[in-house]
Amino acid sequence: MADEASIIGTWVLKSFIVEFEDGSEHFPYGEPPEGRIAYSSDGFMSAHLWNPDLHVDGPRSGDDPNYFSYCGDWSIEGSVVKHHVHAATEPSWTGRDKLRTMRAHGSQLELTAEGVVFAGKRGRGILVWEQRAK
Repeated sequence: MADEASIIGTWVLKSFIVEFEDGSEHFPYGEPPEGRIAYSSDGFMSAHLWNPDLHVDGPRSGDDPNYFSYCGDWSIEGSVVKHHVHAATEPSWTGRDKLRTMRAHGSQLELTAEGVVFAGKRGRGILVWEQRAK
């Protein structure tokens, strides 16, 4: 299990897969995706995810996002990191808590989000982050 001291810093997104309840899978930000998440020692966090193939000029589609970000406060409760969202590209996230189950694997951190919805289908998102070299 990760603790507060071990997650402070900047992490690089290595993979993001959504496993749907019907058994299908989706890679919402491509293969491989791009992203960064940062946890500061003062309890602030920010996350940015994008599809390098789609993050170009043009309109954003809610069903096939090309960029997503949010920021807020963070805390750890057992094996769960809680992100209290202050602002997000998805307005409905603002003011809400987003819970992520954590698993540490050496220099990698796996965060699992339950109840994610893409293209009208519900599932869980599994994000693998690797700590950025200092």
